[in-house]
Amino acid sequence: MSPITTTPLTRRTALAGACTLCAVAVTGCATGQATHTDGRPVRVPRAGIDVGGAVVFPEHRLLVTQPGDGVYRAFSAVCTHQGCAVTDVDDDVVKCPCHGSKFRLTDGSVVKGPAQKPLAERTVTVDGNTLTIT
Repeated sequence: MSPITTTPLTRRTALAGACTLCAVAVTGCATGQATHTDGRPVRVPRAGIDVGGAVVFPEHRLLVTQPGDGVYRAFSAVCTHQGCAVTDVDDDVVKCPCHGSKFRLTDGSVVKGPAQKPLAERTVTVDGNTLTIT
């Protein structure tokens, strides 16, 4: 049996390993997918989404708006700047708490950076009191 040789763990090696692990974790969290991990559509209730308003569904990473009576639009609730979840709906914009980006509720476009790209839009189908988002 051959002897096992080891290399001492230096701070530099440990830090490089930790940085690699963090990069993998952040990349996995910032995918911005609106559907469940298995690709199934998401169903949410229409109740509580007022005309001119919006609701964030953090468990699905979705922002659902009603810009006009009976007109619904859905967007990824993942900021296009660095992947943080947008959370705060205020008047006609939704804000990202991480770096202050703001997006219009009507079309997901950028109102204020640092984000450069709009929120990714999803398809909404109305079925009675339920919205199906793909």
